[in-house]
Amino acid sequence: MNALPVLMVSALLLSACMHHDSKPIEFYRLTADVGLKPPPPTPIPEGMIGLGPIHIPDYLNRPQMMVGLSEHQFKLAEHHRWAERLDQNIALALFKALPAQLGSDHLVRYPWPQQQAVDYQISIDIVEFHVGANGQSRLIAQWAIKHKGQTVIDKRSEYQAAASTSDYNSMVAAQSQCLSQLGQEIAAALRHSP
Repeated sequence: MNALPVLMVSALLLSACMHHDSKPIEFYRLTADVGLKPPPPTPIPEGMIGLGPIHIPDYLNRPQMMVGLSEHQFKLAEHHRWAERLDQNIALALFKALPAQLGSDHLVRYPWPQQQAVDYQISIDIVEFHVGANGQSRLIAQWAIKHKGQTVIDKRSEYQAAASTSDYNSMVAAQSQCLSQLGQEIAAALRHSP
């Protein structure tokens, strides 16, 4: 008869201990305006620019941040998560940073309304985007610019920035730096597009 209250108290104590020891989850967002210099006064082409689609690999398509332990091994950082879907965060960060680089706010995000005419379209395939065991953030992206449906640029770019393997703020700052460099390269390419 007395065993039930003892079991209930034990369960409550165990639950309280587990709750007390659990770390809070921290959330992060990327930016794409780290260390950007003012763009040169080269005018950009006239017309509406469409940003997207942006694709990320499945290994990144999760809330937790991904950290490389070796070339073939990764760990999920359970207590360090993206504040929104990573592909949406990348799109929003570039969408916020590109107008200043282009000197134009004629920019729409994918998917845009069917009736919206887009003169230039930027599509991005993220191939790799994480901090490795060497403490380097690495971004590899295949990106293209189309003008009126015709591809005018198709390029693979790679960026690296020093990070930490234990400080997640440092990791996100380094990844933001890589993303900023990608945005700057895309903006420069657009300014020289036909």
